[in-house]
Amino acid sequence: MFKNIFGDKRSGGKTGFFKVEKETLIEIEEMPGNGSINACIESLGFPKNHIRTVLTFNSAQIQCLGFKTLSKQLVFVLAKNRETKISYSDVQKEISQIDWDNEYSSLNVEDILEDGVNMENLNLSFLQSVIDLKRDGDNVYKSEKLGLYLQFDNDILVAFTSSGFDDSATKWLNDLNPTLVSEMTQEAQQYHENEIDSMEEVNKQAKSILGIPHAATNEFIPLHTKLNGNVNFYNLLITHYKKQCTIDEFLFMNKGRFRTINKNTIEVGNFIYSFDSNGQLESIVAK
Repeated sequence: MFKNIFGDKRSGGKTGFFKVEKETLIEIEEMPGNGSINACIESLGFPKNHIRTVLTFNSAQIQCLGFKTLSKQLVFVLAKNRETKISYSDVQKEISQIDWDNEYSSLNVEDILEDGVNMENLNLSFLQSVIDLKRDGDNVYKSEKLGLYLQFDNDILVAFTSSGFDDSATKWLNDLNPTLVSEMTQEAQQYHENEIDSMEEVNKQAKSILGIPHAATNEFIPLHTKLNGNVNFYNLLITHYKKQCTIDEFLFMNKGRFRTINKNTIEVGNFIYSFDSNGQLESIVAK
């Protein structure tokens, strides 16, 4: 089915679809499926979102190049038409003109990972083959290059978040009061098993501050100040300003810092929070 084309020897006339192995173009003799780019990708054994396709509009010979996503590892070449003759030096010329900063911009990387989460097919072994990953807790890995934490379930990517302050509210608060953010982060890390959950708590606390009138001097701050001196702004907001929440979110935001009275009634600090049968916040009473 395959014909090997070595060095700079030019080839064309069969399909114009080439598999790449060790800088060698191997022409596929029969066009797969309906001849689409997705059909080409799947014929090589990859899900379509595992390949980053770069269209080469300015090339007279090459229609597109396919790379393992998040990497520069070339997998296939598709010529403009089956009569087009190309060599590996032609391919290298096109590769040299790719704007990799644009191809793998933070927004594009986010889209790639989000697609993988939705399709449930970005596994740990594949991602380890294309990006730097260092274990950072149970089922959590960190990529220094991407500045991201990635969370896995049964070795399948299920979530990711910035390893810095990616949330706009947290960025704002960190610029205003970095000590406060640092103290919030240290507390969250004590109660959550991984950095993704820790950062989610900090982000929600920062967002809560934006919803509280006169947050720095709010009259209810003393009621929600903990023994370590930190203020639970999330609880302050839902307690005094009718901010709705679910029991799951409430338990997440107070993980390790609450007492269960019954399955729908939770005590935190100076207040008792009751949730209805649908898990929605129903009532709050002072102790």
